[in-house]
Amino acid sequence: MSQYINKIDVIAEIEKRIQELHPTNTHKIQVGEKMDRDVLMWLNALTWVKKILNTIEVKEVNLDKEIDKWIEDWTCNGYCSASIAETAEYFFELGLKSQKGE
Repeated sequence: MSQYINKIDVIAEIEKRIQELHPTNTHKIQVGEKMDRDVLMWLNALTWVKKILNTIEVKEVNLDKEIDKWIEDWTCNGYCSASIAETAEYFFELGLKSQKGE
C-alpha cells in the first residue's frame, strides 16, 4: 500500500523544515529575538501540523493473519467458496474497523 506515508517520516520532514527556517530553533522565541513575520508564521504552522500528527493513533493490522482467518472462514475442503465481492467486502470492513480502532 505505497500510497500511504509513514507518520514518523512526515514528522521528521517537518522537523527538517523547522530547522531550515530557524536552525537554532528550540521551539521558543528568545526574549529580544527579532524574527521575520513570515518565518514565524511558518514555524507556528509547521509546529501546529506536527502536534496534530502526533495525536493520530496508528493501528497496525497483521494482514497475513487476517487473510488466513478469512480463508479458514470461507473454505470448504480446500475449495474457496467466497466470491470476489465477498472478499472485497470483508477487507473493506476490516479497514473500516481499523480506522475506528476496533
